[in-house]
Amino acid sequence: MQPKQFLEKKYTPLEVSGIVEMAKNDPVSLVKRSEQYYHHQVEAAMMLIKKNLPNYKFVLLCGPSASGKTTTAYKLKESLIQNGVGARVVSMDNFFLGIKAYATLPDGTPDMESIKALDLELLNECFGQLLHTGKSMLPTFNFETQTQSRGVHPVEIFQGDVLIMEGIHALNPEVLCEIPRENVMRIYASVRSKFVCGGEDILIPSDIRLMRRLVRDNKFRGYPPASTLKSWENVLEGERQNINPYRDEVDIKLDNTIDYEVCVWHHMLRSHLDITGPENYADYPAVERIFKGLMRFPSVDSAKIPQDSLLREFIG
Repeated sequence: MQPKQFLEKKYTPLEVSGIVEMAKNDPVSLVKRSEQYYHHQVEAAMMLIKKNLPNYKFVLLCGPSASGKTTTAYKLKESLIQNGVGARVVSMDNFFLGIKAYATLPDGTPDMESIKALDLELLNECFGQLLHTGKSMLPTFNFETQTQSRGVHPVEIFQGDVLIMEGIHALNPEVLCEIPRENVMRIYASVRSKFVCGGEDILIPSDIRLMRRLVRDNKFRGYPPASTLKSWENVLEGERQNINPYRDEVDIKLDNTIDYEVCVWHHMLRSHLDITGPENYADYPAVERIFKGLMRFPSVDSAKIPQDSLLREFIG
């Protein structure tokens, strides 16, 4: 199994045979190596930020659904603090307008993937205040009631500090449009490795993210697989419209693939979600590819996952 390299533009191919061999013969080393690669990337992002201080005031971290962007934002914060840089994390979700303001999709469901679901005027106003005064009162958003509360979250940044904001729209040019470019670092973080065998794609990055969603939605939200699968195409379409056009206009890209995770999903999807065969999900072609792909990998018990792993965002 060859180590991955940092690639800015291309997906990293991971040979199935290498993952299988290590999972069978030395799973502890596979886990350790996979986790180290991810943490080295976070460290590289931290060093780039530190190198560009005090110019950088804000870090915009974008990633699609189930990319691990929230965990990455907090890992980056921890790394910065450990290296003497003050850092805070805020979620772009707190700038949602609320369900009454959302447009509707053709199927009648609210379009929460659109940039128009955000209170951009307030967002840009708050970050302008932070740039010029170091202080602002940010809103919070209650997902249960679908309501925004303004001016309830005080945020203060000092000279040499950075504020990290994570969200699916973080790279949209309408976000922080009045902040000078030299004051903003942009990061794209997602699953950027695909699993291949003899040049053939076995599992593609969106498959990995879907498996993460299936596990997380079931474990934390009680959703059956069919519910997650039903909304998945809308999620992907939202990414094509709202993330993909901007993901190459960044300062650094992070690959949040954890190489051994396919072995964990093999264990969890079959034992916990009862995905016993693609015939039960004929309307969702990705399931057949995932089912056949996972059959190639041995299981790795989730107990082997370190407590500080990005995967804990999805399994707890």
